[in-house]
Amino acid sequence: MVEKELKTAERVRIALEVLGERASDGSYLPVNAIWAESLAQVPLTPYESEINTANKPRGETNWRFASSEFVPAGWLRKNPSLAGEWAITKSGLAALDTHPGNELFAEAQRLKTLQREKERNEIERALPERWVSVDSAQRALLAAAEVIVEEGLRKGLSAFAPGREVWTPTNIRDLHELWAAAEKVEGKGFNANLQLQFANATDDVKLLMAEVLAFQLLPIARVMGHAKKRERVESVLNAMRHPVEIPRVFDAAFTGGAYNPGRGMQGGINRAVTVMLDVLLAWSKLSDDEQQLAIEEPRRWRDLVLGKDNGFPTQRYSLLYLVHPGFFGPVVSPEQRDLIRGTFIGEIGGEFSDDPDLDLQKIVIALQVKEGKPIDLYGDLEARWRKGDDSEPDPGPSPLPDPSPDVPHPRGFLPSEVDLTELADATHLHEAWLGKVTSALHRRGQVILYGPPGTGKTYVARALADRLGKPGSVVKRIQFHPSYTYEDFFAGYRPVTDAAGQLSFSLTRGPLREIADEARKNPDVPHVLMIDEINRANLSKVFGELYYLLEYRDDAIDVLYAGSGDDGGKSFSLPGNVLIIGTMNTADRSIALLDSAMRRRFAFFELHPDVAPVKGILGRWSEQHPQTLPVAALFELLNESIRDREDRIGPSHLLRTDDLDEDDLRAVWEESILPLLEERHIGTAVDVHVKYGLDALLTIVTTDTDPTPET
Repeated sequence: MVEKELKTAERVRIALEVLGERASDGSYLPVNAIWAESLAQVPLTPYESEINTANKPRGETNWRFASSEFVPAGWLRKNPSLAGEWAITKSGLAALDTHPGNELFAEAQRLKTLQREKERNEIERALPERWVSVDSAQRALLAAAEVIVEEGLRKGLSAFAPGREVWTPTNIRDLHELWAAAEKVEGKGFNANLQLQFANATDDVKLLMAEVLAFQLLPIARVMGHAKKRERVESVLNAMRHPVEIPRVFDAAFTGGAYNPGRGMQGGINRAVTVMLDVLLAWSKLSDDEQQLAIEEPRRWRDLVLGKDNGFPTQRYSLLYLVHPGFFGPVVSPEQRDLIRGTFIGEIGGEFSDDPDLDLQKIVIALQVKEGKPIDLYGDLEARWRKGDDSEPDPGPSPLPDPSPDVPHPRGFLPSEVDLTELADATHLHEAWLGKVTSALHRRGQVILYGPPGTGKTYVARALADRLGKPGSVVKRIQFHPSYTYEDFFAGYRPVTDAAGQLSFSLTRGPLREIADEARKNPDVPHVLMIDEINRANLSKVFGELYYLLEYRDDAIDVLYAGSGDDGGKSFSLPGNVLIIGTMNTADRSIALLDSAMRRRFAFFELHPDVAPVKGILGRWSEQHPQTLPVAALFELLNESIRDREDRIGPSHLLRTDDLDEDDLRAVWEESILPLLEERHIGTAVDVHVKYGLDALLTIVTTDTDPTPET
């Protein structure tokens, strides 16, 4: 290895050692703390210290990429509910002892290569035999579903608590009866109702209900993410006298999904659970031989799930998929299954059989073999079979109105959830103005705070972003500059070297792509991208075709770099819960140069010392932090003396919690305020130090405030 690869290998080993020493029980540690320890032990070289386009030292970026090699090796886990946290596994602890020095990194790379080759071979063998999962998210949810099938349905045991008898006929019957008799409490959401409805149930029945809910939630994608899925399952688990933890296989599976449910499925959670429990009750009445046949034979399972009452077919096909994914696949709408079958029937000879599900499986297998890879019927093929059909399947009648299903808003938050009083206290701005900004962010998805330097644009953006955060939220902060590009912002090819020093180019995600991927995993919470100095970059080049997505969220468009999508395709959509807060400095007059596309897609809010909510902020500040010197009056006089509105000074330089004496005030004036004014008066005849100097302004202010002498 060359020197930089050796140092990277040393640092990633330190990362695993830190996790092994401080979190050997598998608990998570913040990545930044792990990096700090790795850096302390192996400092950066001058080359590694160079700041890259991600605004990080080159060595830190290399370390993060290299550490990710430990994930496919099975040595490292990333927290699915909170980005930026890692944990070591038992295999990782063993690897530290087995592979000394830099052999650890080399072994991780070898295992990653083997794992990818193994998955590739398994997929290739399965293509002519069954419906193959498209991506890792589907494979993760099916791994969790298999635990329920094997432990629950086949053995009658718990999927969450190994060896505990939970999926028994008695518990199933008791759960079915409890659910049928459960009453909704008006004004409470689904989760709160669950806790009330199961308050007097046994721990075994509560555990069974939690596992049934997990089974129902596993394949749901986009509209419900990791945090909400966990919350729903834990609402029952936490009601147990002796609660049980959600296993990691389910925790990992909750991050993804297989299909985007329609409105009926989102709003009909009570009915969906009823279908699940009806099928489970029918299952419990089968003989052992009949149960065995249903698990092994897809058509037998279908007979049980569809039964005589085939209402709510989308939920029933979801159950078919979970138990027999290779036969039924992740298409749960009967109408869409018929459309796909009719469109592609020529792939299997053009003749319909009397089993539509078998026809569809044969069609998918034929397409897989033809393409040499798993196919996504909702990807490039969707336009062929949909033909303008955007109808949504009817979930079937619900005899009673469902309680609130706690379906999240597409933005991941509601304005009413933001504590404007607390935000106003933190920023010293008016609640009404902050409410307008919050409402616009909720309505449009992106806002820009603009004004001269020192008006608190970045501070307000950070305060708002932090208060929008929920468990599972991600907040990214980046800064645009003249050399910032589309490749930096969204995705582009970057040079990387392996352990042998071989150079290659890898498609690397930028901050927008990263936060969009995280938002798609957790659609029920907001993900905020803060862009400081947004007007300093060439926005048309940086955003490119992404401009369209700011206005039409969730629409898929082709992007510049093929392969940047999770499915390896070219299409990309921007989730509605990605919120963009930009800041713009108007001192350089560049706001006037913004193109109309930018103006149309963002809501603009001014922060200027002449107008509310910034006007008068120093007076409000001094009420909480009294000042001996007339700081607020000095500030007002200073800005009144500056003719050009955009040259005026923001108050942040003077928002100090301590009582400023004259030396402190003079330091602020000479180190911060006068240099700004000098820059803006270059080429003029104005002597900045004479006109705006502290002594001159203090004389005027103190003269104006002195009492008039008696005559």
